[in-house]
Amino acid sequence: MDAMMQKSKITAIDFFDDLDSPYARKWFFWGGIALCIVCLVLVILARNFMPNGILRDVVDGVFMQVLTGSLIILCFYGLYMHFIGPNPGLREVTVIRPRDISGRMKELPVAARNYMFWGRSGSYFRSYPLLMLDEQAKVQKRTIDVEVVLPDPMDDRLIGLYRDILSSLDEPSEGNSLLANVLATSMACAIVSANNKYINIRVYYSKFLPAFRVDLSDKGAILTQDDKSKSALFFEFGSEFYEMFVNTVKSETAVSREVKWEDALFKGKKLEERSCDKETLNAFGIAITNVDELQAQVAEMITKRKHRYL
Repeated sequence: MDAMMQKSKITAIDFFDDLDSPYARKWFFWGGIALCIVCLVLVILARNFMPNGILRDVVDGVFMQVLTGSLIILCFYGLYMHFIGPNPGLREVTVIRPRDISGRMKELPVAARNYMFWGRSGSYFRSYPLLMLDEQAKVQKRTIDVEVVLPDPMDDRLIGLYRDILSSLDEPSEGNSLLANVLATSMACAIVSANNKYINIRVYYSKFLPAFRVDLSDKGAILTQDDKSKSALFFEFGSEFYEMFVNTVKSETAVSREVKWEDALFKGKKLEERSCDKETLNAFGIAITNVDELQAQVAEMITKRKHRYL
């Protein structure tokens, strides 16, 4: 009996924790409401169109029980979430459903004073967190420090590995697409940094191509595989795992090349196509040969800012 009660308790805890997920919670409530409506319709049909007898009583009783039980569960869970809610302090690591990743990632830059990103292309970083940090720094007039670690786009070994990863994600992988992505993220960082005195951005080119991406701020850290179909891990701010990733990123910056650029080249420029020219493309210490082709690619990336976590 004790074992059964313990198992039931664990199941209940997992049930409520799982429904802390916005995606799961949405489907739970809408599914419950749909079930209630179906049961109500069937009860009405049985009472109005079925002849008196045992069959009608059975149908009426069964669906009334299901309707009543569903309403009780929905009301109980609604009260639980409103007055009690989950206790995030009990867990330092949380598994995030694929459909909840975007929402969690959007919370990281909010009110942050420090932000770190380590990944492969930075497509999502330049599309949302960077813009959010830029806006907050200007509006609130407070200093924000940002560190960005990207793979060296001129390392042939990393270029080949990046193509393999894109192929595994069923994305186009011709040529050196790593170069265009890294330049787009670098240019976005340079433009934001040069035109906002409240934000300090440091970019590093690493000799390592991570199979993951990690975003860290004062709100916590999210580790993903940069694949929107797979789950992610969220680490509470200040936890031992959070500190481990902070130290890991700092260690990587220590052995990577810090990218330097002239702010004057990016003063007055915006994240738009005309900001991408021969001078800005060559501002990051990379020898570029096919300027015209690369210019079009980078211009599209900093203007349209497509990413996986829509």
